[in-house]
Amino acid sequence: MQTRHLTIMLTDIKGFTSKTASFSRTQVLELIKKHEELVLPVVKKFRGTLVKTIGDAFLVTFDSPTDAVLCGVEVQSVLKTHNTDRGNDDKIEIRIAINSGEVTLTDNDIYGDAVNITARIGSIAEAGQVFFTEAVYLSMNKKEVPSSEIGYRQFKNVPEKIKVYRVLTETPIGRPEQTVGAENAEIPLTGTSGAGAAAPAGVRAGFWRRLSALLVDVAIFLIIASTLGIRACGPSAKMEREDKHGDRQEIVADKINIGPNGLTLKGDNGETVTYSRKDGLKVAGTPDPDGKITRTEKTSVGFNTGLGDTKDRGRGIPFKMLLWALYCGVMIWRFGATPGKMILKLQVVDTATGLKPGADKAFLRAFFSLVSLFGLLGYAWALWEKEGRTWHDIIAQTRVLRL
Repeated sequence: MQTRHLTIMLTDIKGFTSKTASFSRTQVLELIKKHEELVLPVVKKFRGTLVKTIGDAFLVTFDSPTDAVLCGVEVQSVLKTHNTDRGNDDKIEIRIAINSGEVTLTDNDIYGDAVNITARIGSIAEAGQVFFTEAVYLSMNKKEVPSSEIGYRQFKNVPEKIKVYRVLTETPIGRPEQTVGAENAEIPLTGTSGAGAAAPAGVRAGFWRRLSALLVDVAIFLIIASTLGIRACGPSAKMEREDKHGDRQEIVADKINIGPNGLTLKGDNGETVTYSRKDGLKVAGTPDPDGKITRTEKTSVGFNTGLGDTKDRGRGIPFKMLLWALYCGVMIWRFGATPGKMILKLQVVDTATGLKPGADKAFLRAFFSLVSLFGLLGYAWALWEKEGRTWHDIIAQTRVLRL
């Protein structure tokens, strides 16, 4: 038994269990054999050592972190070529995780925290991508491998957070200005999202372009809301009064005031109803054409939606804010951008995958955008934040890119 500092690469076929659920044993073996034929020659080319095969996964070690990452890139390239014009059953899509650290070698296996962390990184990697840790990034040749920082991640049974990076496979090898730390580093968005649409490549969006997109979205939203007859949500009241002839009429309250003197309702016809414990119910205002109002039969106070009825005039804004959040959440979830962002050529992506955010992050971002709207402070924060992200981007772990 001996201890060495090595770079570990773990590969596995994404969705292997579900893919092969309907396969015969022969088909499963053929898929695994084809996987080996495509991957292992590349591993040998970059002087990697195959430690073991775990079903559809390969555990490989390298003496050079740079060789390990370059091997991962070429493996993905080979598989991409193989998958061209093939059906889903014949495609081989793998995710690759790489880490460096001290491992213990025993017989035909390796152990240690470095191996466990590699497996954890593999759990967040996407098909077609190469993810690696800060340990690899600090020791590899950065000029040979364009990369982008994903950020810190907390993994199960790992006490400290691990900083994760990924290879920019769309950037030509040997362009040092595209490595992490470069201003506006390019991020590949070549995978597919839940909706199945490929996301294009882009660079970090500037503050003023994002603000312009927000203003465009606000204008579009207000036009849609106005067209649908949607107004703000607020308190409402309806009064029913009876004149001396016994005729009843319903009056919609235009203004509502609750104060020390009781409840005051001002109708849209100028009549006012005041109720207090001391004086009871009083009615005042413009006299009825047939004489004065004799009594108020019913006074009810409710909460209107401001939807459809032109007599309801709520003064609050919670309903519109809720609709705004839903509007933004649905658009980002389904299309990766709101109409304003589409017009300004912007795209919202998940910082972990570089792909369109899932429903959870899209709606989390949308609802917390209401917090950022307070005095636009959440948006202004992007002027000082290192990566130019707003409050809601930070909370939802997303970022906005310019296409």
